[in-house]
Amino acid sequence: MTDKPPIVCEVSTVASAELSSILAALGRDATARVRRAIRPLGITAHQYLVLTQLADLDLTSQTALASALGLDPSNLATTISELVDRDLVDRCRDGADRRRYAVTLAPAGVKLLRKADAAIVTSERDLLVALEPSQRDQLHALLRRIADGVELCPTAGGEACD
Repeated sequence: MTDKPPIVCEVSTVASAELSSILAALGRDATARVRRAIRPLGITAHQYLVLTQLADLDLTSQTALASALGLDPSNLATTISELVDRDLVDRCRDGADRRRYAVTLAPAGVKLLRKADAAIVTSERDLLVALEPSQRDQLHALLRRIADGVELCPTAGGEACD
């Protein structure tokens, strides 16, 4: 047996596959935390996204809302109906085109959205408890830069991903 010199490989600080695995696991955990945070308010994550988008768009057509959310309009109609039944969203015929519906966030929807946002902030704080405040700010800035780079948040500069 001869002694062979060890093989030395250059290794990046964080292997790409490991980084992807960590990000995916954190994404799943963050999503579960959000769902648990808003569950007591009686809304689903999907309904929360609809309410949030309506808050950004104000009065809009269901078709435009579906497009902004990347959803099929027929799939959105059921969610809108549920939110209308709970007086969280107001729906009326579009004045410009009576065949279409216009939707907007109702006052009760605004109030519920504020409660949901507060619950989500608490869940995010719990997720990031291991970080110092400056590290949280840095993480947010870095994640925002990545999201902007892949156009994950097309309304960058607005509140969509802030």
